[in-house]
Amino acid sequence: AYIEYLKDQGEQVTIIEGVGVDDSSVADTVAAMCAGDQVICQAALRHGRFAGRADILRRVDEPSALGGWSYGVTDTKLARDTRSGTILQLSLYSDLVGVLQDKLPELMYVVAPWTEFEPQPYRTSDYAAYYRFIRYWLEASVDRAATSGVYPDPKEHCNVCRWSDQCSARRREDDHLCLVAGISTSQITELTERSIDRTARLAMEPLPITWHPKRGAQSSYARIREQARLQVVSRDRAIPVYETLPPEPETGLALLPEPTARDIFLDLEGDPFVGRAGLEYLIGYLTVDENGQEDYSTLWAFTQEVEKRNFEEFVDWVMERWAECPDLHIYHFAPYEPSAFKRLMCRYATREEEVDRMLRAGLFVDLYRVVRGGLRAGIESYSIKQLEQFFAFTREVPLSAANSALFAMSRALEFGDAEAIEENDKETVAGYNRDDCASTLHLRDWLESIRSQLVAEGETIARPVFDDGAASEKISERQMMIQALAERITGDVDPWENDKDPQQYGRWVLANVLDWHHREEKATWWEYFRLSELSVEELTNERAALASLEFIGVVDAPGRTPVHRYRFPTQETNLPNGQPLRAEGGDRLGDLVSLNTENYTVDIKKRRDTADVHPAAVFTHDHVNTNVLQEALLSLGKYVADHGIAGDGAYRAARELLLRKVPSLGDEPIRASGETGLDAALRIAGKGDFGVLPIQGPPGTGKTYTAARMICELVRKGRRVGITANSHKVIANLLGEAMNAAEVSSLDLRAVRKITNQPEEETPQGVTLTKDNGEVFQELEGSCQVAAGTAWLWARPEALETVDVLVVDEAAQMSLTNVLAVSHAGRNLVLVGDPQQLDQPTQGVHPRKSAGYGDWLGRSVAGIC
Repeated sequence: AYIEYLKDQGEQVTIIEGVGVDDSSVADTVAAMCAGDQVICQAALRHGRFAGRADILRRVDEPSALGGWSYGVTDTKLARDTRSGTILQLSLYSDLVGVLQDKLPELMYVVAPWTEFEPQPYRTSDYAAYYRFIRYWLEASVDRAATSGVYPDPKEHCNVCRWSDQCSARRREDDHLCLVAGISTSQITELTERSIDRTARLAMEPLPITWHPKRGAQSSYARIREQARLQVVSRDRAIPVYETLPPEPETGLALLPEPTARDIFLDLEGDPFVGRAGLEYLIGYLTVDENGQEDYSTLWAFTQEVEKRNFEEFVDWVMERWAECPDLHIYHFAPYEPSAFKRLMCRYATREEEVDRMLRAGLFVDLYRVVRGGLRAGIESYSIKQLEQFFAFTREVPLSAANSALFAMSRALEFGDAEAIEENDKETVAGYNRDDCASTLHLRDWLESIRSQLVAEGETIARPVFDDGAASEKISERQMMIQALAERITGDVDPWENDKDPQQYGRWVLANVLDWHHREEKATWWEYFRLSELSVEELTNERAALASLEFIGVVDAPGRTPVHRYRFPTQETNLPNGQPLRAEGGDRLGDLVSLNTENYTVDIKKRRDTADVHPAAVFTHDHVNTNVLQEALLSLGKYVADHGIAGDGAYRAARELLLRKVPSLGDEPIRASGETGLDAALRIAGKGDFGVLPIQGPPGTGKTYTAARMICELVRKGRRVGITANSHKVIANLLGEAMNAAEVSSLDLRAVRKITNQPEEETPQGVTLTKDNGEVFQELEGSCQVAAGTAWLWARPEALETVDVLVVDEAAQMSLTNVLAVSHAGRNLVLVGDPQQLDQPTQGVHPRKSAGYGDWLGRSVAGIC
């Protein structure tokens, strides 16, 4: 598609035929480069030990050994996010091109889906050291393999590799440890170093484990030893053997609710590469009628509009059925289904309260968690298809036929050609989905039979306790208010219309950001509940946790609450000091004082009510209060609902940003011919209200230098200026540069900065530090012309129009939502940033265009470049 786009733009495209990198294709590539062809497609590149086919070489007007031109590399990717592998690939191609033209390309480009074929640039030299490092280790690894051989250890690439069958056969012949279900690569390495290099050998390892592993707990090695034992025992059995694990509260079989006649068995089919955000193209569900007959239903969606409608229809049907039978549950296998429902409710901003209630009430029951916590089986994978042999389930659709049909359907949907889907493929996929739903039903019944047998033998296995999942009255009222306000703002805007006019588009974005912070908080709490449900062993593999803690003693520390020291086995973690900690299960525990990764100890400052609690594992979870940001957005939303999005009046900067309106400079250009970016910024600073002005460019181009001097010029003109950014460090940097610029130009500049903790950096003369919000605004009314603080300062109601201009540094990394929340502080916004940088990190799923706005700065909002 990109090639056709280039041709439509009038570019001459030369295609290098063939698929390999032979002498002929390399010669054709060199000839095309020497001839100065505009676009060379599938360029064959080779030098020394490396070779490859670059998607695109594009001519640029930079001299090289070829003549008055040279070439840069462009690669097209289906992936929405550019990752390190792509950068390495581009770096190699750029290196090979650099050899041919005796000049390393300055930039390399990626064309990703849904970017209107706008290449994303990456500066080649920024990644050169990384590329050389990886290249060196790759060559060294190949050299070692050439002399000592290499074993076909399983890799992610095995799923698509032409040699997978041969390698798999070799590993099975060797009884490789990778055959053990649930074993990790680090465990395989540890065991191999201890000469335990076969599954059968691991099955014979004496228990208890007496040696101390380099990473992880002894209990995890005991678990995989027992798994290996069962697999070895099962090798000569027609049906593998299984064992039940000792019953424990809130895990395994204790997660099974009482079955009801109204239970639902759910399975989704989706493709993450359809359209901009993926597509759940089939919601399949099975119920059992009063006669015991299985009833299967499908909801097909080949467009996002139908996907949304199907999601709403299914949720509404569940809510009606739930009202009739308060004890029903939705059974599924593995966590995909509830995760997909979370994404859909946030993506379309619909049925959020209903799905939240379903989640709070524990309506979804993941049978994978029941299996993994309740029994151990002699199988190599705990997939539902492997488990089916235990409850004699026979599929009606062969897996080979299902895989073929699923591939054909995904291919048609990814190419936007739903009409090409053949009816027999659709029927096959539906049959496959029905098999999954029915298998989930039979798995539930089999697990129930195991539970009943254990109870009959005297075991105590409590049923989980559920409530109706209803939200607090306050939360429900707020959600209803936001929904009503969003409907007032959008009015007659068609959400599926792509060619919205600027006012429709701005209203649609604003309506969808009203609940942005609430969606972010949901994701935070979902992660908390996920971590709370993990076992101690599972927490070992979480970077936000520490597991298998052993209490050592009390550490001398000031304060009335104790600081306890714990020892832990080697594990990867990113817990920072000062972080609040929770014990396994989710209860508050205390704060992390220090983490020693050399001695493997952690010091935890306890609370009074946890002084006697010694957990086996801890994890971090912190919640940042965003109420002030949410209220600022609601005030903006109410104004737009009452007065419209265009025109003069309050919240002008926010409304002009939503409208993507160019700065108001009369007949003057933003940047005149021959004018530097700095000169343009200083000229605009002398104007009255100019609206929204971006100052953009890659790192090292003087954005901070320009913004600091613009701030000084604004102060010189008698303006009050605010500074904000995502971090205190960025704020301090810009404020410090402004103070330096003021000193150089002999400007009497005084500033106040809101801080949370005492900063490490030196405070410039003329800057007052305060932890009090009120003092900031008092100083602005007095002797200070500049104030600086995070979004939590500027979103406060008392910040309304306290400055003439609000400068947002690293603006591309602050969410559009937060910029809108702080924009009421001034009638003018200056957005300083690099549109190519990553957007503000988010955890939630949001309606498109309501999170980041780097692309607005890059293509839709005119400014100083």
